[in-house]
Amino acid sequence: MEAWSERVSRKSTVGITTYNYEPQDLLALAVHAERLGFEGLWFGEHYVSPRTYVGHHPSRKETPADKNDARDKEIIGDEVRIYDPWFLLGAVAGATKRLKVGTAICIVPMMHPLLLARATITAHDVSGGRFLLGTGAGWLKEEFDAVGVPFETRGARLDEAIAILQKAWAGGYFSHESEHFQFGELQISPHPVKVPLVIGGNSGPALRRVARVADAWINSAKITLDEALSLRETIEGARKTAGTSGRPFEYFVRPHTPDPEDVGGYVREGFENIVLWGPDVWPNDPAVPLETKVAGLERVARELSLTAFADAAE
Repeated sequence: MEAWSERVSRKSTVGITTYNYEPQDLLALAVHAERLGFEGLWFGEHYVSPRTYVGHHPSRKETPADKNDARDKEIIGDEVRIYDPWFLLGAVAGATKRLKVGTAICIVPMMHPLLLARATITAHDVSGGRFLLGTGAGWLKEEFDAVGVPFETRGARLDEAIAILQKAWAGGYFSHESEHFQFGELQISPHPVKVPLVIGGNSGPALRRVARVADAWINSAKITLDEALSLRETIEGARKTAGTSGRPFEYFVRPHTPDPEDVGGYVREGFENIVLWGPDVWPNDPAVPLETKVAGLERVARELSLTAFADAAE
């Protein structure tokens, strides 16, 4: 039987999802990730960090823990830097040649679709076609309140925004008329662009949206292999129901750890695009010396047989 590490180096991809990294640290991560054969960097997003809030990050399990628990605070806590992912991914695209850049995820309902269309087309062109748009509906009501977008309509706004994005990506003039967005003929790009639409989320509405319109799916937070298999089964069933099962489709899965045996289990089950959580492979701590971070990333690349892929790509 073929060793799973050989399958990783020949068939699979391994990316890294990032959030709350200092810009210079992020650029160093990008340069070394590209050198070592990682496929891409994904950028998380929040607009603001509310001092108090009621909702919980999707990674938090339903437990009687306090309202603002440790996982929530890791995402929107007092020490979190709220950086603009579009500026960061542009900087990373400029510092690399092969590395793909994506959003995981962009909170689409909080941004006007025409502004988002312009940002995605710019990202596509600046990166030379290396950009992937990862989308989601959002989970933090107080964040929506702060920018004046109704939280309750976020699902409908996301669906309408996706329709507008697809029109904009087709190139040329277009118009739109829907409940939340209406405008006459206009254009952003005279020529079509190919931006892969990746939809995130583990909930029923998110998975049905994936089946209807997405080119790929990325899970919320980190999941076990059993959870990944169950979610894939749900998506494939929804794709059959929606009549989209014949359309090309990819899975981007975030495992619990970068451990070779853990990652190998996902690969053996056919999940060929693995996305590791940044702090698991590159400590998000300015006190850790750069050489220590690089050595750790090199170890992960060796364990996952990525260096051989990087050498072959040169």
